[in-house]
Amino acid sequence: MSPATRGLLWRRLAVGVCGLLVPVATAIAQEERPVVRPSRAEVGVGIGWVGQSDVGTRNATFTGNLPGAEPDPFVFFRVNGRTRSGLVGSGWAGVNVTDSVGVEVGFAYSRPSLKTTITEDVEGAADTSIVTATFNQTQVEGNILYYFNKARYDSDKTVPFVFAGAGVIKQRDTGEGIDETGRLYQAGLGFKWSSKIQQLRARGLGLRLDARYVLRDGGVDFTEGRRSFVAVNMTTTFGF
Repeated sequence: MSPATRGLLWRRLAVGVCGLLVPVATAIAQEERPVVRPSRAEVGVGIGWVGQSDVGTRNATFTGNLPGAEPDPFVFFRVNGRTRSGLVGSGWAGVNVTDSVGVEVGFAYSRPSLKTTITEDVEGAADTSIVTATFNQTQVEGNILYYFNKARYDSDKTVPFVFAGAGVIKQRDTGEGIDETGRLYQAGLGFKWSSKIQQLRARGLGLRLDARYVLRDGGVDFTEGRRSFVAVNMTTTFGF
């Protein structure tokens, strides 16, 4: 092999090794890049939307008067109920106890309506839906959050997170005789965006968007049991 050929092979080998080292060096640099942390404390206020929640079915029945064993009730019609909440006003405050874990308390207020639908009328009448009540609903909750700080994007200003928690719901309308208390259990995911990153920590004004799946135990209901619904919240935040 001539010296010129050996020189050409060495140059090609050097270029190939450099090509392999560049992505390795880039990966190491990314791993060693300091992780931006969430704010030490945060507050937020905004609006949300709550989907419909089933409240069960109740039958309007008559008891026959035939002699002998007690007959089965005769169903005259059925009443199906759903609560429709719509827009919700909400606020929360939280403390991030570690770089990845935070705790928060929240409050929400809404004016849901109770919609009932009459079906299976024995006389063949068409199904009829009416709003039978509109009540005040307040909700207090507590959540634990986990931040995926290594998955930050948008110049590290946006961080995804997951959360889970529980709360208490109070539903009241003295005019309609509604005064119910229930419990909530929820889990969800979301994103937080901060307007600035200072000393490797998110600070200042920002936005939060989250979606959650909620189980309600108690509250306005025709029958006992847990009911589920989904909710979405968007709040303006400030991080310290």
